[in-house]
Amino acid sequence: MFKDAVYKYFLPAIEQGAHTGRVPWPARLRVHKLTDTDVYSLTWNFTSPDGRATFRFETADDGEPVLLWRRVGDHSIYHHP
Repeated sequence: MFKDAVYKYFLPAIEQGAHTGRVPWPARLRVHKLTDTDVYSLTWNFTSPDGRATFRFETADDGEPVLLWRRVGDHSIYHHP
């Protein structure tokens, strides 16, 4: 389910500029930035099995965004400050 969400919705949103604010993130993924961090949360499923991932962006030497997946799993994933 995670790979489907990434390939069908998440990566196309990045290609359209969702990570820059040019277009909104797909509502079905519930992407939001965690308070006072550079970490984002993505929820692709709320029912069993639930699914959540955390990620952040860095910038490559050529200025392109680099996506770093931090954790992928269920809703027990959370950010430790």
